[in-house]
Amino acid sequence: MRTMFSGTRFGLLAGVAALGLAGCAGDDLVDPEGSDPDEIIGANAVGRNATIESYVLVSTNASESEIKRAMIQQLRPLFGAMKAQDIGLGNRLDGANATSFIDVSTWRRDTVDVIDPMRPETPVRQLQRVRFRYTDRAIVHNRYARRRAFPTTTLFGDYNSHASEIVQDCQSEHRDWGASGIWYNFEPHLSACQQRITAETTRITAQRRRLEDADRQVTVDEAARWFTPISIKLTTISRQETRYPDYHRLFDDNRLVVYSFFGEDKHDDPNDYGARNFFAFLQTVLQARPELRVSAPGTDLTAVSFRGMNITGVTALQVAGWINNGTGYPSQVSFSDRNEFRRTVIRQWRDKTVTLSAPATVSINGATKMVTLEVRAYYGDEESFSSGAVSRYRQAFRDADVFQYTGHSHLGAGPLDSRNFSAMDFANQYQILQINSCVSFNYYNEYFTMHPGGTRNLDTVTNGLPVYLEGSGLSTARFTVAFLDGRFRSYNDVLVAMRVNLGWEYNHDANRVADGESDNTFTPTSQRMTLTVAPAAR
Repeated sequence: MRTMFSGTRFGLLAGVAALGLAGCAGDDLVDPEGSDPDEIIGANAVGRNATIESYVLVSTNASESEIKRAMIQQLRPLFGAMKAQDIGLGNRLDGANATSFIDVSTWRRDTVDVIDPMRPETPVRQLQRVRFRYTDRAIVHNRYARRRAFPTTTLFGDYNSHASEIVQDCQSEHRDWGASGIWYNFEPHLSACQQRITAETTRITAQRRRLEDADRQVTVDEAARWFTPISIKLTTISRQETRYPDYHRLFDDNRLVVYSFFGEDKHDDPNDYGARNFFAFLQTVLQARPELRVSAPGTDLTAVSFRGMNITGVTALQVAGWINNGTGYPSQVSFSDRNEFRRTVIRQWRDKTVTLSAPATVSINGATKMVTLEVRAYYGDEESFSSGAVSRYRQAFRDADVFQYTGHSHLGAGPLDSRNFSAMDFANQYQILQINSCVSFNYYNEYFTMHPGGTRNLDTVTNGLPVYLEGSGLSTARFTVAFLDGRFRSYNDVLVAMRVNLGWEYNHDANRVADGESDNTFTPTSQRMTLTVAPAAR
């Protein structure tokens, strides 16, 4: 999803050029079966354990915390480098706990002399070299599924001092982000960036040939280098594509409640993408389950007041046709008034909880009970803290069986940031979080550490890559429908159904994955379930 910094219409998706940098490992490494606390299910991508071995140069008296910060500084740009190759990394490295991902036990320290090759007899100074190993989880596009390593480049040292040059040559979009966005937008495969990398590598390689003790010495240019080659080793995470949501647990309290939040993209715009996604969601859910009744407390959604006219008998599907398809306008609305009419309708539905509900019957292994289905959808300002979004999410976390968010992610720092919540904000029950925003796999899987019961009580469905605004409401709706249609499909089948066809891409899927599902127990044979929804009253 476009962030608040974006200036392009359809958001961020980078190219797929291979790097092939000199001095990097090939992709013929052995791939032993790895293991992980949890499998990752993806229709378009596979999960991989990612291992990186690198080094930093720091002062000889650097503290452990200073060394860790230097390592984080080097590792963060790998997020952008891999994103540009359709690979998403999992560890979030922008918070106070970022250094917790650094394993001190892997460190190997030594002291090196910094040598000026023109005056090799006298060291310029000494530095401490700390070699380290770093591990992460990666969401890798299916076309790379057989790769065992991925060569790339990251930034070295304090790159803020030459941020403008890196932004100029090593970013294809969003130059207005400046130094603060280098980690997100770094694209070493770009030709101008490759020229810088190659020139630096060639220069340092030539200088190192003059060193008398290459293992204990580094050159002045090497100590001040801008770039360093990295090879990310990829090993298999055990996966079981037949895992299902724990459908039977969703009805433990005799109801299924889905909260779905849609953030506006352009406030009060008659063609706002957020509004279009919201109405695409309503349209798709109501077409799949026409038995659901639409209501909003304190608001009559069946009538529109426009330019002194009162248009009655309005249905949610009609409104969706006006907003999304530009069809079915009331005869009273002239062609020239259509934009203003759309704006009026969007205002009527904005900042309200619209509920779709119906009574239903659920049978689990022959035991039948009456339940209620409720989908509570909200469209409005979900970007700012002053909008009350955090309070809305707290209420939803305490009540929802399924929580959904579709909108901007603000690099994980918006109202949905996991750092705004604690374990007390969540119900101690099985819940599913589906977050359809940019790179949500990196930002929001921290909920596992705070949710009561961890993965036993929480599944997440997140995106490993940036996602387009276009089609997001449809993919979110298809996920909701999976809990309403009574088909009780596997996560893999649900993820496949969430793919959307766009005008420029067929079967778009931003490396979307299900996580936390490995301890789920539902299977169609162990919990034989049916869901019957009562017809809507006439």
